Amino acid sequence: MKRLTFLILLLLTLHTTCAQTKHITRIGLINPDTGSLGNALNLVKKGYLHADSIVIVGLLHKTQKATINATRTYLQNNELTNVKLFVVQGDISLDSLFVENACTREFREIFEKTDAIIRFGGDDIAPKIYGEETFLTTEPVHKGHNWEISFLYHLLGGFQNPAYKPFLEEKPDYLVLGICLGMQELNIATGGSMYQDIPFQIYEKTTYENILKENPANIHKNYWDRVDNENEYSHIQFHPIKITKRSFLDFNRISKEPVVASVHHQAVKKIGKGFSIVATSMDGKVVEALQHTRYKNVYGIQFHTDFSVLYNDDITFKISPTETLTLSDDTHLFHKLFWEDFSGRLK
Repeated sequence: MKRLTFLILLLLTLHTTCAQTKHITRIGLINPDTGSLGNALNLVKKGYLHADSIVIVGLLHKTQKATINATRTYLQNNELTNVKLFVVQGDISLDSLFVENACTREFREIFEKTDAIIRFGGDDIAPKIYGEETFLTTEPVHKGHNWEISFLYHLLGGFQNPAYKPFLEEKPDYLVLGICLGMQELNIATGGSMYQDIPFQIYEKTTYENILKENPANIHKNYWDRVDNENEYSHIQFHPIKITKRSFLDFNRISKEPVVASVHHQAVKKIGKGFSIVATSMDGKVVEALQHTRYKNVYGIQFHTDFSVLYNDDITFKISPTETLTLSDDTHLFHKLFWEDFSGRLK
């Protein structure tokens, strides 16, 4: 009887010890709306994005009142206890993005209380931030989003002030992933610039009809829903990309030119401090991926691996009046391996 009691106590002790040592991974999600938050939770639910125990920290600014209220309602309605919100309170202006400012203390708090940062897609960065006039086709994000440019600068530094010591000097393995707008913000935060309109500035096209005559591999957004509003087409453009060998996208189990999902009209032009190009469009004119040369866990992709629809079985996409697409096994594997690589970096 004493032996049985001892064994029970030992098992309870081991269980409690394991529970206490289970690592909680905190992933900061910059400016999540209900759509991007749903995409992140879907990746966790399906096991693509995985760790011992994941807590998502939604990072927003106090000026984003509508998004904050909508997100809180979403969390309450879905009883999501593994998602927390951090609302940045400091005031920030365009001329204080690349210096220590009223948000610096809060930026450091975020950095110290998270293990990784993800920024998904969104509208366009205000060109004034990188010193250019604004194209008629540019749709800048709300001013409440400008804080994130400053936050990424605090993490990485940039050409704006070579003497500045970025936060990542203290923790070089900290993980930062930018997707679409997220990659563009990484580039601008470190002193880079943008092509504000791919069809016009890169391919010299001024109408949707003309850009649709281009090689589909050179189109980065499906414009069929703009020229034919009587039908419903996928807004996603699927196209191959060219990957640099031994980069973070060089998965040896997939084709050399995997197919990716794009929904964007802007592209990186001047490359920000510390980044190198590791993937391009097939013609080499559009940057598809960047990786930091000093901080190996800081990288960005121009295409989307976050859309939940990409992980639905047997789904088809109506691309044009004559084309319907089903994703290949190779494409599914590429997306799975992308998040497998990200999850491995969390460890």
